Amino acid sequence: MNDKNTFEELEFENPVEIRKIEEEPPKNGKGIYIFIIFILIILTGFLGYRELIRKQEIKKLKKQIEMLNIKIKDKNKKINRISKELNKIQSIFSKTSKNKKELLNNISSLENEIKKQNKKLNNLTSKINTLKKEIKRLKSENKKLKSEKEKLNKALNEKEKTITQKENKIKELENKLAQQSVTLKNLRETFSMESNASKKLISELIDEQKKNQKLLEENLKLKDKIKELNKKIKKLENVEEGDLVPSSELLTLAKPLVNPPVKVKSKGLFSKIKGFVVVNALIDEYGTVKNAYFVSTNIPEDKINRGILINKTLTTIKKWKFSPPLYKGKIAVKTWQPVVVPVSSE
Repeated sequence: MNDKNTFEELEFENPVEIRKIEEEPPKNGKGIYIFIIFILIILTGFLGYRELIRKQEIKKLKKQIEMLNIKIKDKNKKINRISKELNKIQSIFSKTSKNKKELLNNISSLENEIKKQNKKLNNLTSKINTLKKEIKRLKSENKKLKSEKEKLNKALNEKEKTITQKENKIKELENKLAQQSVTLKNLRETFSMESNASKKLISELIDEQKKNQKLLEENLKLKDKIKELNKKIKKLENVEEGDLVPSSELLTLAKPLVNPPVKVKSKGLFSKIKGFVVVNALIDEYGTVKNAYFVSTNIPEDKINRGILINKTLTTIKKWKFSPPLYKGKIAVKTWQPVVVPVSSE
């Protein structure tokens, strides 16, 4: 009824002027995506550089092993030569019994030289073994670097796909808005030409304006969602040492190393207390407790004063020492985690 009254009050003596809706230009969020891709490309380049350095170190170690093998061959030749001389001396010693003392001294000196050469050989073999171990370690590190490279490339490809999909959606919305603006212009031109237009055209124009506004709002909401998703991705990927990280599958929780128990007096003379208190503790990257708050306990209230129990547990938990919580098994971070504190009577 109200719509009919408003239409009846309208006078069509003069052509109706419809104001153009001030369309806000869609905000450009492409710079954020380009920035993310640039950071990922830098990371892949850094990993490739590290891989080249590892390969060069492996080549150097292989050259050292070859040099040591050559030295071992020389030492073996010397040992063979000395053993031949020993055999000659022994044959001479069996034929003639003269100058036994001199021959024995020569034999002992030769045996000492053989022992020295054997010691040198043992040292060289130990060096070769250590070098082989280092080569194995470097190869394993190269494998890890390759896997990290592959992961980064996959992440780059996925992000580029999502960026292209979102850009296509934005283009579709922009095309729809352009088409609707063209239709609005056409309607305005026809409306200005025909002063005695019908009420249906006015209602259609109002509906189109509402649809246009809704599309603009949806476009802005989509852009805000894209920004929030990019912020979340940055927070998850750029975890550094000392950052506060929530508990997840990638986080290994801290383990207590120094954990003195809580000792409290009971209310009764002959009653003994034995139980635990659950505390939620903030553990930093060095394994120290920065903050904590009480969660629950299995000790009944008739055996102990609850306030004293909470105060003593919160003071003792700050004396505990933990292993640092690790993100992906490598980066020491801060985290909130539940800790079970044992309680006994004094």
